[in-house]
Amino acid sequence: MTVEEALAVLGLKSAATSEEVRVAHRELAQMLHPDKFSGSAKLRTRAEQQMRLVNEARDVLLGDRGRTRGANVPRAGSARASSGAGSNAHGAAGRTPRQIAFEAEARAHAAESARLMVVAQARTLRERRQGMVTLAVAAGVVMLVTYRMSGMLGTIIFSVASMLVIWGLVDIFTLSNQVKVLSRRARELMTQRDRARAVADGARSL
Repeated sequence: MTVEEALAVLGLKSAATSEEVRVAHRELAQMLHPDKFSGSAKLRTRAEQQMRLVNEARDVLLGDRGRTRGANVPRAGSARASSGAGSNAHGAAGRTPRQIAFEAEARAHAAESARLMVVAQARTLRERRQGMVTLAVAAGVVMLVTYRMSGMLGTIIFSVASMLVIWGLVDIFTLSNQVKVLSRRARELMTQRDRARAVADGARSL
């Protein structure tokens, strides 16, 4: 992974400081944590792959510093991870408006980066689902054509086509559920992004 690719993964600009990298990594790791997709083994596996990408981006930008000071990322199930942008406002005592704005803006960037990743996943699954729909329909047509065919060949073709229809329908159902989960997660991330932006705007106006 190049520096430019690492910056893109974390949603940062080329002039990002070490602290900005750590904050962006922490917020993005919370939002993409595999625990967010505990209901689906396949989505959890994809989230784990994304987490490895996010961690690699941090390590590219921070080197050894990323593996020491930035290694302790709060778990997605923690109170801080689940509280969203409101945690900034709640814990604002003792921090300057500039610090609050910085962390809220980092959370907003992380939420948008995570949302784009989730949307891309959902788009890929929709394309795969459409392919399975096409396969199932074609197999169904073959079943109708070979239904009255006699002989061994007709029986074999009909059996294969029926298996393809069943496989296609099962895959369509599974993919539809995964798309539904990802779409819901994308909406949640959009809400977190908007709330974080509101906190950042409010802090900057102080």
